[in-house]
Amino acid sequence: MIESEVALVLERAPDFGGRYLEMVDQADGHPGAAAAFVELADYVSGLAAGVERFRPELVRCLAAIECVAETSENAEELVVWSLFDNLSPDDVSRLDQWIGPRTRMLLDDAHLMTQCESRTWT
Repeated sequence: MIESEVALVLERAPDFGGRYLEMVDQADGHPGAAAAFVELADYVSGLAAGVERFRPELVRCLAAIECVAETSENAEELVVWSLFDNLSPDDVSRLDQWIGPRTRMLLDDAHLMTQCESRTWT
């Protein structure tokens, strides 16, 4: 029988399920909660490393966008309508911490930030 704590993790983080099932096979049916959480730690560590691996490039991209927003006569068209209008509200929310002041002003003027912030997230 699966411990309630493991069941909760599998319910709320279904992508971890494949790794858990591999553990079940290797443990002949019952790896135990402690072993499952050790494996979960490895899984979460890998996810966190993935975020960190891409962070520098995201920062560089958003810095370049900010430079265009500050210097280009076509900033609104390029930054707002060609770039941000083609990102999902979730993507814009994830990028929020790296959006520069001029880019944010353009987005606010176009009401794109307001639209993203007013969405109901599920």
